[in-house]
Amino acid sequence: MRGKVFLSVRSGAGGASASTITLPLAWAADTVPETVALITELHQMVSNGYDLRDALARVQAPAAAITSKPSNPSRWASLVEKFQADLQITNGIKPKTWKDNYGPFLAFTVERLGSIAPPVNARELLSHVVEKWQDYPRRREVAINAVSKFLDYAIEVHGLPAESWTVTARVAKQMKGTKPKRRIVATPTDAELIRLIDSLPNDVRCQRWKNALRLMALYGLRPEELNHLVAREHPSTSQQVLFCTYEKVCGSAKTDPRLLMPLPLKDLAGDVVDWNLAGAMAIGQLDLPPISDASSVKTFLMRQPEWLRLQKVCEERGEWLRPYSFRNAYSLRAHRLGHRNDVICMAMGHSLSTHESNYEWARSESVLEHI
Repeated sequence: MRGKVFLSVRSGAGGASASTITLPLAWAADTVPETVALITELHQMVSNGYDLRDALARVQAPAAAITSKPSNPSRWASLVEKFQADLQITNGIKPKTWKDNYGPFLAFTVERLGSIAPPVNARELLSHVVEKWQDYPRRREVAINAVSKFLDYAIEVHGLPAESWTVTARVAKQMKGTKPKRRIVATPTDAELIRLIDSLPNDVRCQRWKNALRLMALYGLRPEELNHLVAREHPSTSQQVLFCTYEKVCGSAKTDPRLLMPLPLKDLAGDVVDWNLAGAMAIGQLDLPPISDASSVKTFLMRQPEWLRLQKVCEERGEWLRPYSFRNAYSLRAHRLGHRNDVICMAMGHSLSTHESNYEWARSESVLEHI
């Protein structure tokens, strides 16, 4: 090409994608060794995820690349804001989901891309992400998913160069590393839950928390559902029942509001504990604590000595105690009482596949009862 070496690189199925560039070398016999060496180096860098032009620039002036000026941070921050707005329109993403699954990771991304020596491609950017969350496998996986989706959006909608910023499935898998072993959510017994609730002081503040924990235990509630409960009259018995208006976002779908099914707990003596929470709520006598988000319950429990003691007991059993353990215990209680799977899933507000893969529905000691 005008006396220079013209390089064309094809990739993808059948060479569908192509990049071309003119190398700064004369098309002559005496430049063959130098040309081969340069193309070999470019091949290695492109294989590592660099755009062909970026690779040539770094080969020609590596020192300049290292001390390059930062890219415009406001540009990246603006792209993140547009990405968030797009997710709200297309997926109906809630502020909490953004805060948990996107916000901190994309804030770090903007910081790195606006630094003195910003990453020049997706692989290099993800390497920084991996380093930042290397001791937190699950957070690292969520971070890589968030950054990958953001880059896909920036490529598709705002023209970010796909050659440099596409995160391939192979790169994503490599960066995520080996998945951590899934922890078994603890399933406290009725007696353990009752002891935890009874251990709380009897002041006004803790009385509200007792009501909250009783609701979670009796109805298998998610912590955030405590803010979405109303009492209604049963159409057949005229007794008061509870109804949950919460709609949990699951991808592009939402769960339906639902009637709740109480499953009373039994104390150590085997007697059913009657809390009559629906009746108390119907007459306005079921005060609850202010719950700003799902972490409010966890924050309160982590300050309670009995919860910390139970946490150690569960660790010895190889289990992970968390607020969802109330829900897990409810699931196991429902199965032991002989309720049908469809009824349990309707009462808990999730699908059968979610129930079978995430919730306790049988225990090995149950077999002993039938031997």
